[in-house]
Amino acid sequence: MSAPLKILVAGRTGQLARALVRCAEEDDNLDLIASGRPELDITDPLSCRWAIDGVRPDIVINPAAFTNVDAATTNPDMAEAVNAKGAGYLAAAAAAKGIPIIHISTDYVFDGTKPDAYVEDDRVNPINTYGKTKLAGESAIGSLSPHHLILRTAWVYSIYEPNFVASVLKKASGPHPMAMVTDQIGNPTSAADLAGALLQIARKMTSGDWERLSGVYHLAGPEPMTRHAWAHAILSASRALSGPDCDVQEAVTADFPTPARRPLQTSLDSGRCSTLFDVTLPPADLSLRATVGSLLKTKETLA
Repeated sequence: MSAPLKILVAGRTGQLARALVRCAEEDDNLDLIASGRPELDITDPLSCRWAIDGVRPDIVINPAAFTNVDAATTNPDMAEAVNAKGAGYLAAAAAAKGIPIIHISTDYVFDGTKPDAYVEDDRVNPINTYGKTKLAGESAIGSLSPHHLILRTAWVYSIYEPNFVASVLKKASGPHPMAMVTDQIGNPTSAADLAGALLQIARKMTSGDWERLSGVYHLAGPEPMTRHAWAHAILSASRALSGPDCDVQEAVTADFPTPARRPLQTSLDSGRCSTLFDVTLPPADLSLRATVGSLLKTKETLA
């Protein structure tokens, strides 16, 4: 029997890192180590090198990011340290040992002006600090690691709070109706589904076909929708499970001034990733119902 595929995941508290750990626990052919501060601090190049030397992985997956869009605007140095420089440090440390890296990026590298779904070759033009620092991270990885895969995703949700699904359920439990925007469109993506796909991609990326497979890909939930429609879907799943429900009023982005501008239409076309890696994420309703059910059970347990 061959040795399990050893994967080093940067970070251990984020939604995707935790979903990767959970998914890998079910597979005896995987040895996944999720490492965060202080053992692995991606903003420190020495820490990146020491972590990789210590684990000696077959592949690195980096979902670590400064993801608070508004906080990135008010704290750009920290966003750059994690999303741009940190991504580069980790990629360089992996490249020094000839280890491939999969880096998770975002739909926010686009400006949201395209009327239909973005493909990988579309022009990038981020309009906020978060998107700009994530794009800088993509550029750093592309220049520092010959064996890389950059995977853009969007609107990630999971059983691990905080996330949009958990926020909607919390608001629905309150005394007032909520308002959600009808002019922001994206792809809700289950972290559990994404984790399973990532592990499948990691296996293929370590099969010796890096020359053909390296590059930028999109992988997100298959059904783009507005924030308003997404909230309706969440509450429909909640209602079916006897969870909280409420009215959802229509609004537009301009009704909610924030420090960071949001791109309005950032749906992603995942066709290229699906073709090359034979991965397709399941329909939104199936994944959403499972997530809502778990979140409701957690709230019952904590009540």
